[in-house]
Amino acid sequence: MKNFSWMQTIAVCLLFSWMLTPLEAQTGATDANTSWVDNWYETVSGEVVDWSEAIDRRLYQWLGGDENISERGTETPLEAERQQTDTFFQTQKYLSETSISYVRLRLGTALRSLDSDETNFNVRVHLPLSRTRKRLRLFIEDLNEDNVENLVKKTENGSEEVSPKVGINYFAPKTYGIYSKYSLGLSGLHPYLRARYNMVFEPGGWVVEPVQIFQYSEKYDFSEKTDLYFDTEPWEETLFRVQLNRGTRAHKKGMAYGIGLSYHWGLTGHSGMRLIQSFSGHTHYEYTPDDTDETKEYSGIYSYTTAFGYRRSVWKKWLYMEAIPAINFHKMHHFHPNYSFTIFFDLFFGNYR
Repeated sequence: MKNFSWMQTIAVCLLFSWMLTPLEAQTGATDANTSWVDNWYETVSGEVVDWSEAIDRRLYQWLGGDENISERGTETPLEAERQQTDTFFQTQKYLSETSISYVRLRLGTALRSLDSDETNFNVRVHLPLSRTRKRLRLFIEDLNEDNVENLVKKTENGSEEVSPKVGINYFAPKTYGIYSKYSLGLSGLHPYLRARYNMVFEPGGWVVEPVQIFQYSEKYDFSEKTDLYFDTEPWEETLFRVQLNRGTRAHKKGMAYGIGLSYHWGLTGHSGMRLIQSFSGHTHYEYTPDDTDETKEYSGIYSYTTAFGYRRSVWKKWLYMEAIPAINFHKMHHFHPNYSFTIFFDLFFGNYR
């Protein structure tokens, strides 16, 4: 492993202390046992909520209209388990759909046997404006020290996926069983528009949810992606998910596709585990092998990943840690095993959970 930094050293030390120390979150201590850390958290979290409500009230006055009324119906036990799992593990699906106010700070590190080690600090802000009949929600996503520096220098480095995004989401009323979300904002320094459509139905003990996303960016042009989720509950308090995806982008040959299998279990109020198997492919995948600078093209599955994740509350309901050992076989490394260990902390302010 390469470039073992000070942050990675701290993360590993915290991991061992976390494993060896009986924490309040797991012992069920009451809120009466508070400290200056809890008081500080309550103060900052209160500011986040107040800030969100102040913006909400002002836009409500400008736009007028009735209070926004939730369209959620009564959840089935399977749907409730599904929602709980996505919320606890902070899946991309949950982050795309949530309506709560929060600021999330994520500090993490990844150690890899074949690739360079990586540290990351990431900020995500979500401020729903529930009073407005326009159903507006402000967001800041994927903000970290690397892409902020790129923005300040006005460089063109980085990719669309890691550029910070700032904008407004508009959740349209449910129509013919279809949920719609429209986003307008900036990805890096480039304007973009995005539309997301999904619907949910339950055939015979499964929850099936197709999702279609269209996006146009000034820098990256047009792209579209389809996700198809199949969820079921094999045993009580477990969730098995099959996720199929495919996507295309203008001016890039071929189609990306993939499949993910995940099993979640042991989910309590403080901890949970998941086992993930994923396959990524492309009909015209361009890559540069380790032993040459020549760019090659490949058609087929180019990446296989197996991972195990264990997530738990470190302190109360606002500081979480997740540890993920994994093994990956990638075409770029001639399908040699690439072992990795990722650990990160999530610190929440606001109304999370």
